[in-house]
Order: sequence, then C-alpha cells, then structure tokens
Amino acid sequence: MEVREVEDVVLLEETKTTDPILTRIVNYEPFSHISPKLKSSPINELPDIRTQEALVVYDLLCVMRGIGGIYIRFNKDYDPHSGEEPQFRLVKRMDASLKSFCSKIVNLGKYYIMLRKASEQWSGDRYGIVLQRLGFELRSYLNDVYLKFILDELESKFMEKGRFSLREFKQIVNNSKLHQEMQILYHIKNKIDQEMDMRSKIDPDKIKFSNLLAELRGINNETTNPTTSTTDNMRNEDNTLEDKYSVFIDGDYFPVAKGGVIINVIVSVINDCLGDLHAVQFMKQLLEAISGSYCDTLHQWMTQGILNDPHDEFMINDTMKHFKGVINNPIEYERIWLTQYCVKRDGLLAKFSMGNNKELLFKIVMTGKLLNLTRTSLQMSQLPMPNQLDEIMTPVSIIDMFEGTKFELYIDRWYQRANDLSLQLFYGNYGIQEILICLQRRFFGYCNDQIFQRLLHNNLNELTKRHNIEQRQMSNNKLVQFLRHEKQLQISEGTTTNDDIILALLSVSYDRYSFRENMLEENERYNSFEENFNELIGHDNNNNNNNINKFTNALLQDINKDKSLGTTGTTTGTTATRTNNELKSNIHYLTFDVSIPYPINVIINRVNITQYQTVSRYFHLIQYHSTLLDEIWLEINKNKIWRYTGYSTDVHYKIIRRSRIIHMKMNHFIKCLNEIIIRESIDKEMSNVMNGKFTNIIDLQNELEIRLSNILGNNNLLQLMDIQLQMFDIIQIFCKFIASSRSKLCQLDYNLYERYLSQRSNAKKATTTTIQAYDEDKSIEIISQLNQFLTTIQIRFKQHFIAFCEGLDINSHNNLDNMNTNDNDNNSWPLNERLLNALIGQRVTS
Repeated sequence: MEVREVEDVVLLEETKTTDPILTRIVNYEPFSHISPKLKSSPINELPDIRTQEALVVYDLLCVMRGIGGIYIRFNKDYDPHSGEEPQFRLVKRMDASLKSFCSKIVNLGKYYIMLRKASEQWSGDRYGIVLQRLGFELRSYLNDVYLKFILDELESKFMEKGRFSLREFKQIVNNSKLHQEMQILYHIKNKIDQEMDMRSKIDPDKIKFSNLLAELRGINNETTNPTTSTTDNMRNEDNTLEDKYSVFIDGDYFPVAKGGVIINVIVSVINDCLGDLHAVQFMKQLLEAISGSYCDTLHQWMTQGILNDPHDEFMINDTMKHFKGVINNPIEYERIWLTQYCVKRDGLLAKFSMGNNKELLFKIVMTGKLLNLTRTSLQMSQLPMPNQLDEIMTPVSIIDMFEGTKFELYIDRWYQRANDLSLQLFYGNYGIQEILICLQRRFFGYCNDQIFQRLLHNNLNELTKRHNIEQRQMSNNKLVQFLRHEKQLQISEGTTTNDDIILALLSVSYDRYSFRENMLEENERYNSFEENFNELIGHDNNNNNNNINKFTNALLQDINKDKSLGTTGTTTGTTATRTNNELKSNIHYLTFDVSIPYPINVIINRVNITQYQTVSRYFHLIQYHSTLLDEIWLEINKNKIWRYTGYSTDVHYKIIRRSRIIHMKMNHFIKCLNEIIIRESIDKEMSNVMNGKFTNIIDLQNELEIRLSNILGNNNLLQLMDIQLQMFDIIQIFCKFIASSRSKLCQLDYNLYERYLSQRSNAKKATTTTIQAYDEDKSIEIISQLNQFLTTIQIRFKQHFIAFCEGLDINSHNNLDNMNTNDNDNNSWPLNERLLNALIGQRVTS
C-alpha cells in the first residue's frame, strides 16, 4: 500500500455576527391582518430609558421597511392584501417624548408600503409606458435610495453604536431630506389614484358629448357676443388666426390615466412647490426620467411623421391605426387627411390646455402630417435628415416644453423643414401650378376653353327646357356621352396635353339643386339647423340623453330634407317642394365636377372644388344668357319679319323699336358682367395664387380659398345674387317672347298676313280652301297685348337694374374706408366701381 502525505486543513469557525435585518426577513408583511396574541414585556417596566429608546429605534427600523414591530404594530383591522393604507398603533404606556417622534417616522413606513404596491400595480400594459416608468422609478428609489439609506445610515449605526439615540436617528433623517422626498412621491401617487377613481366612476360617452358641446358653445360665444367696433376688429383678427390654426379635437375619454395625464399631475405638483428648490429639482428629475418615451415619440413625429404610440399616451391620436383595408374614393382620402391625426383632449399637456398655444399645437400636428404625406407619396420608409443639425433641432426634454423658448424654436424649425419638403413635392413632383391652370381652363373658360361653348351651342334648346326630375338620368347620360366625345376630340386634335389631369377627371351632370338653391336656400337650411343648435348648447347638460337626442335630430333634419329633395317627386310633399324648382331651365342645374386624387386634394380640397363649381355655374349662367341674347339679336335684326318696313307707326315704335332697346339694355348688362367681372376678377385674384411665394402649405391653402371667394365676394355679387337671378329670369322670358313673336307680328300687317297664310297652307298642304280674312280689330288687340307685355318687361328689368346699381354703389361706399386702410387689398373694390360706371353709361376709368 502506497503511503501519501496528506495536508490537513483546519477551518476555525468565525465569530457569529449579527446580520442586517433585511437578510433575516423573508416576509415583509404579516401572513394575516389579525395580530397574534403575544404579549411583550411592558415598555414602561423596563428599568432604563436607554433600553426603551433602543427598542423603539429597532421597531422604527422595522416600520420604515413596512414591517410591524413589537411596540409599534399595524392596526388590528389592517389587511395587507386589501390595498388600504396601513395605520400603526403605539403601545399606550410609551414615553410621551418617544411617542411624539414615532408618530412622524411611522408615516415613512406607510409611504413605503403604498409606493411599493403602486409600483407593482402600474407595471401592467394598460397603464402605458409613462406610468410603467414611474413605477420603475419608484422601485428604484425605494431600493437604491430609501432602503440603502436605512441600511447604511441608520441600521449600521444602530448596530455599531451602543448608545445610538432617537435624537441621532431624527437628525440623520432630517438631514437627508428623505421624509420630504417620500412625502412628495406619496402625494403624486395619491393624485394619480384620485384621477383613476374619478375616471372609473364616469361614463366616457357622456364626457365625450359634454366636451363636444363645450367646444361648440365656445365657438358660438366667440361669434355671437356683441362688442364695440375696435374690439370687434380685434376679435375678427383673432378668429381668423384661430381658423387658420384650427385642429381636429378627439373627445374620447380613456378609463385609465396615462401618458400626458401623468405628466400633467407631476407638473401641477411642481407648480405647487415652486418655493422649495430641492423639491422642484427632485420632481424635475423624476419628470425627465418618466417622460423619455413621450419625448422620443415627439421627436420621431417631428422628424419622420411616424406616430409610434402603442399605448395611446401621446397628445396626437391616429384614428386609422386599426384600419387595414384599401381606400379608392378621393373624398375619403380628403376626410382622412383632415381627421386621421387629431389632438386628444384627454391627456393634452397643460401647456396646450384651455385653448393656449393653438398655433404651436397646430404646428406640431401639421409637421407630422406633412412629413407622413411626403414619405408616403415618395414611398420612403425614412426621410433623409439634414446634414447638419444645430442645437435647436436636437431632441428636447420635457422640461424644455414647459420652460424657456427652446421648445418653440424646435417646433418652428422642424415645421419649416416639413413645409419645404411638402412644397417641393407639390410644385416639383406634382406640378400644382399646372393643375391650377387646368382647373381655370376647365371651370372658368380660361385660355379659351371650348367644351362649355360647344355644349352651349349644340344643346341650347336642351338647356333652355324646363328641368325634369324624372328624366334627369337620361339627360345625364347625354351629357356624359357629349363630354366623352369632346375629350376624344381634343386629344385627337392635339389641343390638350398629356399632363392635363383635370380633363381626364372632369365630369358633367345635372345637379339635384338649382343654382338658386345652392346660393340662397342653403342659408335657410343652415339657419334652421343653427336655431336648433343654439337652443341645444344654450341649456345646461342636466339630461345628457335628452341632449343627445336633440343634437341627433338637429343633425338629421337637414339630411332628411336633402333626401326629400333628391327623390323623383312621386309623393305629394316632394312634388310641392319641387314645384318652384321645376320652373327653372336645365342650365340652372348644369354643373361640372372633378374628383381630385390624393395627395393633390390636400391643397385643392373639396371646399375649393365647390367654390370652383359655384363660380363656374354663375359664369355659365352669364354665358348662356349672353348666347341667348345673341341669338335674339339675329332674330330682331336679321329676320325679314322683324326688318319689315311696312308696319304702322305704333307697331314700329311700341313693339319693334322698343324690343330692340330692351334687348340692347339687357345685352349691355350681361356683357358688362361677362367682361369686367369674369375676366378681370379671375385674372386679378388667381394671379396672386400663381405668382405668390409661399413658405408653408397652410398659406397656399388659405390663399387659394380666399381668392376663389373673392372672385364673387369682393365684388358684392353674392349679396346681390337674388336680384341677378331675377334679372336672368326676366331676360329668359323676354327671349322666349321674341322667339315666339313672328306669327303675332304677321297678324299686324295685311301683306305679311297674306304671305304667312299662304306659306302655312303650302307647308301643311291644306285640303280645305277656307281662309280667314285679315282682321284689323284683332290686330289692334294683339298690338295692345304686345305693348302691355313689353311695358311690363321693361319696367321690371329697369326696377331690378336700378336696385342692382344701388346695391353696388352702397356696398362700394361701405367698403371704401376699410379698403383705404389696407394697401394690399386696395384693388379689390375698383371692379365694383368700373362695373357700376359701365352699367350707368359713364366713362370707365382704369
């Protein structure tokens, strides 16, 4: 057997030391809220006050960790699993000085337990990243600051110093600001719990409806409150600014407080503690720590137009994030552009609440929308970043949003970048100027467009006929065939370019409403809805269900009326409604339309197309009546019956000559409208859009809308539209009268009468030879009737003409003072003056 040397090792047992309390504790809380029936030694029977103080310090160290001690215990009714705040009770016979100090320290134990439970509760996904991060920060503070402080500063000295007293304990706690910080965190936790409780007790639908009424009531008050003239001008400027920077508000109310709500809670606590520097700095550090994801979402939105907000915490909401289908309707794209990205009222930062900083909020929303539009149109996953980012364009912190001006500069810089990219897209890639020129050509006859002129000359009789609702579909089919033929003709003749997108998208039909209905009766329908609406928002919301029903009825009232007007007229009520409209000719219903595709409809939206249609329908009416008068001129000046020289003096002066004079005045009126208003107004207004230098998309949108409105609005023709339409009706009646007067004129002269009868008999190949002789008495009666009719037409046209001129004169003088104070719009009223001078026969000054 081999013998090997073995080295014996002896380990001496180390002296057993007292381990820290945390290493010996497995369960922080008791297993039950029922205290065990164990009796401790009465503290007042201990012989030494130092011993009593040491036992109290030991219990305080346990209580600060959320553990019940010997002389400081939980209340008997405390259940650690109920979520209620714990309450500690002190033994009755404890020394009064010890008891007064302990009553303050035990609050730290309560804060610790409640903050730890809150950090565990807020770890769920439903609370969002901000509140989850707040729970993480609470756990980090409790573990890395609070418990570490207890272990390193309090427990270690308690174990090392045999005479460690409550006075030293108190001094260490007070010097550390621990109690203040825990109290702040506990206060924040309580405010969040109050917000949660409030949300759990209210109906989200009622809150959403109340928010809607409050917003509409505010808009109504802004537009109806009477003020002085100076204040009124200031209010108008403010309203214009608010309209320019208006955003779509989402009134949804979330059942859980998260995101911006949590940030607002902490900001409100900071504002309450502005006098305490340490408290403000502590909460600012906490606010910056929990808002990192919020600021990252903001920066990604401002730089790429990407909304990465899976928990609905950001101030902007994507209403289409759950939509996975395909949209082909351009009108739907326009609606999506306006409503897809909206501002959430619930969780909006306090900086933007109560209507503050509307311009800044608008720029935030618009920046992301424009970048998203550019990135989607160019089919890019990421937009290229600027080569050099200055300090202003770097990501901002949550503190920068509430303090200083860096946040405003940051928003302005990225907003300008988004507008530069989008303007380059629209002008460079899509050619928005060429599209606007095509719109003018197709709707206004700009550059001598021939589609409407050919339609007018080829279908003059059809357009003069009374509109028939039952045959509208058939008439629309004829218009569609005509337009298709004209498109093919222009393409074959080479009169259109390949990039004329408007011609390809152009459509023509008879509208459901006449021009008068669109211009005049629309105001009546709006006033009817406005009365119901004002009645609704004028009352308090005591009965939300009743208010919802009233609001729904007010909204559906106009829709139901539209449906009744759009039916075929089979019912008695519909027939009665459409009686007056059936008296109108087809030209009053003729309308051209175009569906602008996305993303061009971001600039040229449906409102602009409606403006184009309104102006074009007005111009088409003028051109129609001008063509009608031209045809009548040929009738009364070239037809052999009208040029016959054998009429009596009464017929020549009372009928022939008077008809030509009336025609001359009507033609003069129409030509003045056509030449001065149509040509000059379009060239003057639209040149501002074509030649303007725009720095952002909103200015381009607003300029286009304003200029289209000014084509009729600046000349006060909208206010005088009712008179003009009545004058158009008089002109049409006169033209029909002239066109049907040949046979009556033949009955006023014997030679014409004989020639007319012979031609008629030859044309009809009459079998009978019975011919009535010329009746002089009947001819006198016909002269009287024609003279009376022309007198009526002449008087009515003259009265309307005088009223129209007076309206132009009054409106021109009313606007004179305002125009003199605005040099930019100083050329908006001379068109009125030139039109007035041209109508009354004075010299037209340029």
